[in-house]
Amino acid sequence: MKKIMLILTSLTLVACSNENSQEPKAKKVSVESQGHNYNYDVVTSATTTTFGTHPEAKFTPAEKEARMFWSVQPPIGIIQGHYYKNERDFDGGNHGILELVTDNDGKLIHVEFNELAASNYYEPKYANASKRLSDYAFFQAENTRTDDTLVTWVNGVTFLEGQMLAENRLDGNFKTVKGSSTSARNGMMPLAEEMKEWVKKPFGFYYYGIAEPLGNGLTARLQVVTEEDKIISVKYDEIFADKKQDISDSKLQTFYRQSKYYSLDYGKETANAFVKFADGIEKQVLKTQNLLNIPKQDSEDFHNYEKLARKLQAEINK
Repeated sequence: MKKIMLILTSLTLVACSNENSQEPKAKKVSVESQGHNYNYDVVTSATTTTFGTHPEAKFTPAEKEARMFWSVQPPIGIIQGHYYKNERDFDGGNHGILELVTDNDGKLIHVEFNELAASNYYEPKYANASKRLSDYAFFQAENTRTDDTLVTWVNGVTFLEGQMLAENRLDGNFKTVKGSSTSARNGMMPLAEEMKEWVKKPFGFYYYGIAEPLGNGLTARLQVVTEEDKIISVKYDEIFADKKQDISDSKLQTFYRQSKYYSLDYGKETANAFVKFADGIEKQVLKTQNLLNIPKQDSEDFHNYEKLARKLQAEINK
């Protein structure tokens, strides 16, 4: 199989962005990611949660939106390598999922943490929802608890992902974003530490991933996992741009920084048509064991999928 090295500069997220503490002492760190400069207050241990509090607002909604930024964009291009996955519940039922990809030398080339909110989450809308690709981060940003930190779950997690890639390690202490360290320290870091020995040898799982901008403010992403050369997972999604003005269809601008598959509001407006489409693609591919040997559909979503599938199938066939 062809080995493809990818230099990832994605530094962004950590945990539940519902924390703020006077201790431990924070240090300013400047990070560049996805063309945006972040100035984070970082710490080397957990911060104290302020969950459930509602301090007086320090900014108007417009002022706060101008000060906050996070990116949900996937790495552009093709990634392929040995695949590892670890998942478990933590902190009252939140479900953490950590996926790693290494090259043939065991070097980390992709690190991605996802979290589903607990089924009994206090805001029912987000029960079992993706904290990364729904509007969950906007929900956090609207709360006055984040007026001091100006960070969300996404900022905390991507920041930690970037460190693991840059330092090529999964254990030991890491810096985390102050005000957004719970998911990073209680969810992602324990999962990563459990995997530190795993990545020293292939488990028989292989990852093929590709993401490409569609030119309309959407990025198409296709991820395939094989076990002993048999396709066992196929995930297709389209991710809206980080800035609403980059989305050409004004009716879709409200879904910026979300994905078609995981956006709760997009799913509601479209009767989950995209979820049904993507799930149907996976079902067909698992049956045929070929990304292209599926019934044709006359839809924009299918044409976007097919474009990426051709490129990824070529890599699988090598």
